Amino acid sequence: MIHYISFYLYKYSITQPMATITHDYFQLTRDYKSKYGERTIVLLQVGAFFEVYGLKNTKTGEITHSNISEFSQICQLNISEKNITMDKCPIMMAGFRDYTLEKYLQKLSESGYTAVVYVQEKDGKTVKRVLQGVYSAGTNLSYDTDSNQQISNNIMCIWVEKFKAIRNTTNDTFVCGVAVANIFTGKSAIFEYQSAYYLNPTTFDELERCISTHCPSEIIINSTTLDDQVLNTILQFSGARASLTHRNSQASSQSEIINRCSQQKYIHHILATFFGEESAQVCGEFHTYNIATQAFCYLLHFIQEHNPNLVRKIELPLFSNSSKNLILANHTLKQLNIIDDSSVDGKQTGQFSSVLAFLNKCCSPMGKRAFQQQLIHPTCDIEWLNQEYRITELFLLPANLPLIPVFRKYLGELRDIEKICRQLLAKKLYPASVFHLYKSVELIEQMSVCLAESGEIREYLAQGSPLGKNIEGLAMSILQYINRYLVIAKCANCQTMQVFEENIIRQGISKDLDTLIEQYNENLDNFNKIREWLNSLMRNAETTSSATETEYIKIHTTEKSGNTLQITKKRAAALKTIIRGISDQTVSLAGGLFFAVSDIKFSSASTSADEIELPCLDKICRSLLNLKDKINEKIAAAYLEFLGNFETDCLSDIEYLAKYVAKMDVLQCKSYIAQTYNYCKPQIVQQSSSFVDAKQLRHVLIEHLQKNEIYVANDIHLGDLGASGPWPGPVLCPLPGTPHTPHLGILLYGTNAVGKTSLIRALGIAVIMAQSGLYVPCSQFVYSPYTAIFSRILGVDNLFKGLSTFAVEMSELRMILRNADNTSLVLGDELCSGTETESALSIFMAGLMDLHRKQSSFIFATHFHEIINFDEMRDLGKLALKHMAVHYDRELDCLVYDRLLRDGPGNRMYGLEVCKSLYLPEDFLERAYQIRTKYYPTARGELARPTTTYNSNKIRGVCEMCKTEIGDEIHHLEPQKAANANGFIGSFHKNHPANLMSLCEKCHATCHSMSNLTTDQPASPPKKVARKKTTKGYLVKENEVMQKHQVGEEY
Repeated sequence: MIHYISFYLYKYSITQPMATITHDYFQLTRDYKSKYGERTIVLLQVGAFFEVYGLKNTKTGEITHSNISEFSQICQLNISEKNITMDKCPIMMAGFRDYTLEKYLQKLSESGYTAVVYVQEKDGKTVKRVLQGVYSAGTNLSYDTDSNQQISNNIMCIWVEKFKAIRNTTNDTFVCGVAVANIFTGKSAIFEYQSAYYLNPTTFDELERCISTHCPSEIIINSTTLDDQVLNTILQFSGARASLTHRNSQASSQSEIINRCSQQKYIHHILATFFGEESAQVCGEFHTYNIATQAFCYLLHFIQEHNPNLVRKIELPLFSNSSKNLILANHTLKQLNIIDDSSVDGKQTGQFSSVLAFLNKCCSPMGKRAFQQQLIHPTCDIEWLNQEYRITELFLLPANLPLIPVFRKYLGELRDIEKICRQLLAKKLYPASVFHLYKSVELIEQMSVCLAESGEIREYLAQGSPLGKNIEGLAMSILQYINRYLVIAKCANCQTMQVFEENIIRQGISKDLDTLIEQYNENLDNFNKIREWLNSLMRNAETTSSATETEYIKIHTTEKSGNTLQITKKRAAALKTIIRGISDQTVSLAGGLFFAVSDIKFSSASTSADEIELPCLDKICRSLLNLKDKINEKIAAAYLEFLGNFETDCLSDIEYLAKYVAKMDVLQCKSYIAQTYNYCKPQIVQQSSSFVDAKQLRHVLIEHLQKNEIYVANDIHLGDLGASGPWPGPVLCPLPGTPHTPHLGILLYGTNAVGKTSLIRALGIAVIMAQSGLYVPCSQFVYSPYTAIFSRILGVDNLFKGLSTFAVEMSELRMILRNADNTSLVLGDELCSGTETESALSIFMAGLMDLHRKQSSFIFATHFHEIINFDEMRDLGKLALKHMAVHYDRELDCLVYDRLLRDGPGNRMYGLEVCKSLYLPEDFLERAYQIRTKYYPTARGELARPTTTYNSNKIRGVCEMCKTEIGDEIHHLEPQKAANANGFIGSFHKNHPANLMSLCEKCHATCHSMSNLTTDQPASPPKKVARKKTTKGYLVKENEVMQKHQVGEEY
């Protein structure tokens, strides 16, 4: 529906139209605020200005009825009072010139405002103000084509519904559909998921992943079953931080539109309108993902209402539920620092802010977007991955390596061709942007020529090219087309589509324009002849040598009056004297120009200059001004016609060139980072279960951030071999006593700050890089692609979502246990750190057993040394214990971080030693050591261990049977009841240190439940044991020499 307000130019006085305009303005403001929210401003064109109005309360000074106060602050404009009132309140106004509209629309969009623009159009004597467009953060397509920080502008529609349970025994179902469109490129995507309805953050993890992936600048959230309060909670839980957010429930003004979006006839109509009649039937995903399709239809409607040109030729959505994509669950992108959690609106930040920022060394906006799409959407498609590895390998051959710096230079000079395509569709393409497109196409042609000898790379880049056309041919046809219509050199600095300083249209394109230009040039020639004649009079009167070069008569130009001739007052007096001395009163100039000398007059133009007046000169100046306006209109019309023809004839070719450039840029980027950072080519082994085998694995960011020490690389192996044959490389040692077989998982121990979490992250990042088609930071990387990665790394309270550390851990663990299988990779750090030790150990152990049973690949960093002695651990044959090496330097009295991955759990006591390195007070540390020694005796040094009351020479130490726990009991190898009255058993005393054995409580009970200490002998008759010296030290062995009494119960 087109809104307009009108008034007659001559029917009303000045006051009446202004009163009508302001009244209509306030009504429009109310209407659009109801539709788009409180942060809405109406910009109304009045003459050459766009104006905003408000009413001032004379008592309080407050300005109401619009957001004029905040508008003036954002745009840095003054508010002035008009000479009219409404309801006895003065009307206030702020505004700006019409040609600066784009500048202020950008400011308003960035501030989260929706700007509704009404422009004025003349229809005879009537002036109408017609809706030109609605501009908001997600629908503002600017004119610029610079490669600035924002490479995407996404607008997202989220549709959430709650469905009642079919049976009383099940929970209600939550379904979330998401649709997103990039205004810069015309690309779109839809996604849908469902889960049991619980109003807690984990329900919306997938939504949060979708939002963090696309970083929308504007969000619309719709629902027919949930109210605004629940919608606000969902936005909070999902981490939505868009510049502008709209909430539409059944109670909103958009309820009718929302209801229509759920009706099949409207869905079919919208899809048919934008994608053709068969689209709804051909694309089965539209039927499979009903809620996401509703969101997509509403999004198209919303954008179309703002600016219909933005949805012209929009691409069919990419369905993100594809089974070929690697699932990144539990905020994996954030937890592995793949993306920057603080990024808003898709704007880039520093290169070390995320893995994406560091690796995305693409030089063009098209390449940056394509690389980002690949890295945050890794795939399981082995054929595609092998192709990417192969082409990167070819590009790294010595013959092609010199092309990388050349391509990087050329690609860095390209403008955003995808954005130019959208600007062309929206008719928002400046001539300067056409010039930049022209130069970009020339560079693309040159890069394509550079690949003339690289047949396989050319074939790879040209996939999907228009039938029968090569890149050079496409580029040449586009360049020739532009040259046929435009004088491209004159377009370079033309940053407008309304006012043209010079003609940019080639002769012969518009006959009317050519005729007007011919007339203009004739008048300009006559104007210059008169000026030159007057100059000659002055020169002839002067006797100086420089007189022949002096311009005595100056051209003065104003927008309103056009050109006039001016002269200084002193020279004017001299010129008057010269004119009076002319004998011939009629002047005849070339081209049939005649005038009388007596008609030449002088009027004061300023304090220092006079204006020369002459009837024929005045006529010429009026003609020039009138012709200039007509020429400007014809150039604008011809340029718009060119844009229409250019779109029809060349848009598809330009879009293909943009895709070609994006592919080329991503390829050079992959090759550049592989060569620059010494990455290796991944090797894929196809099998039913997934695994990863990385040699000399490094962390993408840390190896560059850490300047004080050389990064320590490590080998790591996870996953089952399946049917792939021999393990590709050495195998890490699993638990003691188990066979040397490839292990599914690792428990990773180590002191604080030694790099456990960094190693885990490095592995996850390498897998994502590999499954994005990139080389990886290793010396060798062999794997079978995973279908899902689950991470549990950021163990912190979620303040804004109202979850404790333990609640976050358990919600994420639930997701892992429910979905993990033998093609899943689970990365965990300090699991169960948010609860007391007993529960934590039990939960952790149960989780390990579940993942081991499912044959998942997993690695957990932990400090739980107690779990090593659990009976259940010994049943997990494919679980390895590892630690990051640290050693104590006695000379320096400090811990040295070796950071090498070693077998076994390592030393279990190290927290206080790390505290010491952080310069905590000495008295505090001493108290902490005393407490640790008291309650955790295994931490005692050997000199701190007490002796037994049986014999002061026998020191209580580690259990001599299991060799893991501290000995709580002292056991007599020959029982005390076998001793005589003097305490002797035969030749030795019962309390001789060699007859005493330090045991833990569990082993002590075991000794009394068995017939002897050797488990492979029958229980009867019992055999005697004694401590004997061996090459491995003193061990308790069977004693066949000494004849002893039957062993009885110890007392």
